[in-house]
Amino acid sequence: MQLFFSRKLTRLALIAALVIAGVMAVMPVAAQDAPETPTRTITVTGLGTASGSPDQAILSLGVELRSQDLGEAVDQVNAAVAAVIEAMQAAGIAPEDIQTTNFSVYQDVPGYPMPADSGTTSAEPVYNYVVNNMVQVRVRDTAQLNAIIDAGLAAGANRIFGLSFAIGDQTELENAALEDAVADANSRAATLAAAIGVTLGDPISIRELSGNDMVFARDASMGLGGGGSISEGQLSISTQVQITYSIQ
Repeated sequence: MQLFFSRKLTRLALIAALVIAGVMAVMPVAAQDAPETPTRTITVTGLGTASGSPDQAILSLGVELRSQDLGEAVDQVNAAVAAVIEAMQAAGIAPEDIQTTNFSVYQDVPGYPMPADSGTTSAEPVYNYVVNNMVQVRVRDTAQLNAIIDAGLAAGANRIFGLSFAIGDQTELENAALEDAVADANSRAATLAAAIGVTLGDPISIRELSGNDMVFARDASMGLGGGGSISEGQLSISTQVQITYSIQ
């Protein structure tokens, strides 16, 4: 009986020793998991822009006709637009740079013709159909834009719906805008650090906040007809970056 209690006490002592050893092994890990003192930082947003001259133009032109005979109007418009497209290609525009952007048919507000033998208005309205066919043309040499417009008008186009400018390869401008944004962020961070009396450290993180936005630096102006004048102006790309710096 005494031997049984002795063995039982020995077993309990061994279990207690193992529990104490486990607690001691966990304590250093718990100490390592303690939160560190937060790093002192400054976060700023930098804005960058870069400008360049456009090397492409996007022109929308076409034909619009009004007629009481819908079939006749559609045929005339289609024939006129085909002539315009042929003139564009003859002027050097590639077929893949010509795209139909609108084809519409609708009834105009009816009018009431005046009978020749009376001063009253006829009770029967006159319905006119309006047919419109527009094509978009990408001109890859802006120096030829005036000639392209003149060729389209001479071929039968009677509507110019819009004109915009673009830069084919924006990589150089995008890189310049990013560099400008980083420089702006550096300047802002240095100003903030000096204002609060700390020393600016190395950048910790950086991210681009938005894609590159293309805007007109100055508006394009256009005059049509013989000797028309077009000024493509300048295009600007803008972007933003956010940088976090350490401070001491």
